[in-house]
Amino acid sequence: LGLLVIFSRSGNDIIQLAIFDDTDSGGGIVLREPVMRGTSSANVPYEISATTANTQDAANALINLRDVDARFEPVGAAPGYVIEARTGLMNNETGLLNLDDGVTYRDDNGLVLVLVDLVYDTSNGTGQTQKPVSGVAPQGTLEATGLQISQTPAVYIFDRARLTIDPKAARTGK
Repeated sequence: LGLLVIFSRSGNDIIQLAIFDDTDSGGGIVLREPVMRGTSSANVPYEISATTANTQDAANALINLRDVDARFEPVGAAPGYVIEARTGLMNNETGLLNLDDGVTYRDDNGLVLVLVDLVYDTSNGTGQTQKPVSGVAPQGTLEATGLQISQTPAVYIFDRARLTIDPKAARTGK
């Protein structure tokens, strides 16, 4: 209890800081309030935190996360955004963050998406899901059967989307 643990991954300046809390029955490490900081290949700074993290393997490459909060800074014309989820799996070797429960995506322009799951690549700032997506934005609401996200620049590609535009907001340019 109280031991500082540092994980790193070469190539992306990712450092994970956490307080060692316990070991689980399988011999893995349990971390309390871990924080991972890094930059994507497009130089987008980010920070991923969780309430707890449990390692799955001896190399500490696969980490189960609970109450995930991932923050990505705005760069150029691309807005900043936050991804939250109840649970997820971070692969420290590949940079893939696999979120699979209670996923919400919010950007600085007012877009809020609720997703069943999301696989997000922290290395290149892309994400995707093939499951239903619903969302709201200042201009209206949407529903889709899937989503691809590219943050370099900010592009959202919705599969089979149904968009409902609020005429009042559209007229005032909000």
